[in-house]
Amino acid sequence: MTKFHFLLIACLVFVASSHGDEKARKLITQGGGEAILGKSVPGLIDITTDDGFPLIQDARGNIIAAAGESEKGRAIGFTHGSFLKPGELLAQESVVEMLANAIRWAGRSGKPTVGLHPSIADLEEALSKKGIVVKVLTPLEISSGMVSAYCIIGHESLDEDEIEELSEFFADGGGLVVATTPWAFNKKFEDFSDFPGNRILAHAGIQFMPDGYARNRDPVSIGDATAQVESLTSKPGDMKGGDATESAALAAAKRLAAEKKVDQSSAGDQLLADLFSAKALKGTKLVEFLEVLKALNLAVGPIVPTKENPVIPAKEPLLEAIIELETYFNETAPAGVMYAIPAASDFPGAVPDDAERITKELTIDGTWRGWLEGRNAGGWAAKEMRPTGLYAAPGEVIKVTAPARIAGEGFEVTIGSYGGKLNNRDAWHRYTDWQVSKPVASKVTEVSSGLGGLITIRVPRGAEYESLDFVIEGGVRAPLYEHGKTDLKEWAAEIRKYPAPWAEIAGPRMIIALPSDYIRTLSDPDEVMEVWGDYIDTAAELAQVDRDDYRAERIVFDRQTSAGLMHSSYPVAAHDGSAAEEAVDARFLKKDGNWGFFHEYGHNHQHNLWALPGTGETTCNLWSVYLFEEYIGKDRDGAHNAIRPLDRKQRVNGYFSDGAKFENWSVWVALETYLQVQETFGWEPFKKVFDEYNRLEPDDRPDGQEQINDQWVIRLSKACGKNLQPFWATWGLPMSSDVERALKDLPVWEDHPVAKYAGDGA
Repeated sequence: MTKFHFLLIACLVFVASSHGDEKARKLITQGGGEAILGKSVPGLIDITTDDGFPLIQDARGNIIAAAGESEKGRAIGFTHGSFLKPGELLAQESVVEMLANAIRWAGRSGKPTVGLHPSIADLEEALSKKGIVVKVLTPLEISSGMVSAYCIIGHESLDEDEIEELSEFFADGGGLVVATTPWAFNKKFEDFSDFPGNRILAHAGIQFMPDGYARNRDPVSIGDATAQVESLTSKPGDMKGGDATESAALAAAKRLAAEKKVDQSSAGDQLLADLFSAKALKGTKLVEFLEVLKALNLAVGPIVPTKENPVIPAKEPLLEAIIELETYFNETAPAGVMYAIPAASDFPGAVPDDAERITKELTIDGTWRGWLEGRNAGGWAAKEMRPTGLYAAPGEVIKVTAPARIAGEGFEVTIGSYGGKLNNRDAWHRYTDWQVSKPVASKVTEVSSGLGGLITIRVPRGAEYESLDFVIEGGVRAPLYEHGKTDLKEWAAEIRKYPAPWAEIAGPRMIIALPSDYIRTLSDPDEVMEVWGDYIDTAAELAQVDRDDYRAERIVFDRQTSAGLMHSSYPVAAHDGSAAEEAVDARFLKKDGNWGFFHEYGHNHQHNLWALPGTGETTCNLWSVYLFEEYIGKDRDGAHNAIRPLDRKQRVNGYFSDGAKFENWSVWVALETYLQVQETFGWEPFKKVFDEYNRLEPDDRPDGQEQINDQWVIRLSKACGKNLQPFWATWGLPMSSDVERALKDLPVWEDHPVAKYAGDGA
């Protein structure tokens, strides 16, 4: 790791807002000092209106604490619960002093009376020493408690009455201090505006972000020990003065554009830290900064990552910084503010200069169908993406008119087919993130992307509308084939030639998103969709589900995925190139199949209720084998090199010669256990057991890994009509004595394939 990278991820600093909130920031952070974060890993918080401003930013400009105010109320958000829970963090005087100042500012009093949620009642002692009067109250007791500020952990379980009471308290001029660790809860909320902390702060101009976190290696600098500030009792808006001076971010961008490089030195580190402080800019200052940022991009480039000439972030800190900032503003700036990023013409692709911008009326299915709850795959509860047949040109505003009744219900307008981020990749073949989503918060939604992309409407979990009518203005026609709807002659003569650089092929079971070059000569999209439909239906046979009850799956072919060559979820993601060619080649799909496609959709069929330890990359291959044998008609011996007979035999011998240690289970060793059962008893027992798990009531589900192991062996044994406990025990699977008792009446599978190893201590 370079010196620059260490400093960038490790050093946290307080940075002034561009909105003239410097006085408020100094007020809250007066006293100075530093804090050791220790084991606390803060998340991130976003400034959503001009009424919000950052308090703490790391060296990359990510905000980990912020403040905001409405017409009357004030609020502060900390992105780790430890800021309000006595422990290592609050054992430090500098942190307690900052918290006390935050309460004073929020409560507009040098000696406020603050309410504490009962879950943080232990905070009373530290605050009392700072001269703050403390009352321990529930949210419903605030109105009778006569407090000027209230502190709460933002992920507490709150009912509607409590959230309403907190909102009214804030609207009436009360102060809120909210601490939570948002990244720890991102999987629990498909729409993170429903996160309790965000509902509490809905009108404060700040919102917790579901993803991202700050590093905690070095001390956090807390303000300026010599700062002098004005009265704590100032009225709303008193600290909102203008700042006519040039921001540090703008100055840094101008200097870097002139020098076209950044030195790996403390001065260079500071220059980049100043550049990243731009993430706090809003309004005209943001517009001014983006003009210079674009000039900086062009001065050092233009920056166009490709497979042949990728950006290597560890070696190119200035390019990395520019890409990160452009990506950040592409996702957060108001519609039309972010410029067309130069790399867009290469990826996701150029829009012809003469491409017409059109207005299109369309009707989408407004019912969310989702997938079986509890699946291991992360996308089971994802918002479903409905095709529109339109593409957003880079930097251009798309206006979407939606039914007023769906405003605020979690629907989104999305530009870009794939949201996989590349931050964990050592080399970037494209920009790190090119998907932009904006919630449908009113009848009209405007959205833009500096990179451009296919426009889709995302339907949230729980939506139940038979159909919804939309009008989309400003899009470019994109090739879209809808199985059973699109006329093949019209497709061949016109639609596949539409100018957008990306296309979609959609059916009731599968939607494929890929660069348009792969479909320009495609004449049989009907047959392609039929084969993909057969794939999904055949996979459903093994899982024992009726796909008519669930969503159409998605697959996207991107230049670079966030993990591996392919990954599961919704959508499944794969690299473009040969995989994309195969995906729209009906003959190939039917005759040869693709282990990778089957493997990833196998992941989407896994279930946490029957997941044996270490088999995440194993049991998905049951679907690969099943599809090859049951649909393609190819024997498993030729489906994948790893399961050729000789390889399997050598693997088994090696495992048992090494002592049959369960901790040595690998992907293919573990798969052998399942294949051996299947080769003796067939697929039917697996289908029966999978069906049982699909139907389990909550009270009947296994609790903990031991019960998961036990129930799997018990249920599969009963489905096979044989006691399989000795077989799994020989393989070393941990089981309790409950298994032997539950299966004592079944005949034992004595001649199982690894019986000869049973005397080796298994």
